[in-house]
Amino acid sequence: MLKMTSKPLTALLALIAVSLVYTGANASKPSDANIVKPRSDVKIDSASNYVVIDQDEPAFIVFTGIPKGIDQEKLEKIRQHVSTRETATMLTWQQFLQRVDGYARSVVLRNDYPKVRVVDGIVCLIASKKGAGAPWGLTWNGGIALTFNDYQHARRTYEAYKKDPASYEPVRDPRRDPVNPRGHLPYFGCGG
Repeated sequence: MLKMTSKPLTALLALIAVSLVYTGANASKPSDANIVKPRSDVKIDSASNYVVIDQDEPAFIVFTGIPKGIDQEKLEKIRQHVSTRETATMLTWQQFLQRVDGYARSVVLRNDYPKVRVVDGIVCLIASKKGAGAPWGLTWNGGIALTFNDYQHARRTYEAYKKDPASYEPVRDPRRDPVNPRGHLPYFGCGG
């Protein structure tokens, strides 16, 4: 299970993971709204009915799909937990599709992966049967985080960028870049 520093986030992710086992703006952001490519309007048959969005950290935003067929009691527990957190929101799949571009613009300060349609990738990951229920992080530099290492990398690079944006150098070797979208997207059948 993903270890996060935030106890409420860990509790939410644990609740979602347990449920799945049983059910089978940043003020310093540049004004350029085109830092990430907007998602396409392709119709998607999603494995998720709802999406939990957690905006607890400035280095990334976390999207977790709640799969279709989840027990209503478990779904209500997730709703209740989300309602106790100021940084978390739960949306229907359609609401998520309507707002995902805005969420992306709220976190991505620069796009280190301009050839990847990262917002489409996030939508695909959450919609896929393999990716539904996993906490997918969209990072400050247009990357995608899933593992503890990915999230730690996003935090470190975000801090380096905030400290001195002019001297920030993105990781150019994809084998050393844990948040490179091409490291996650193909494995989950979402291109890359």
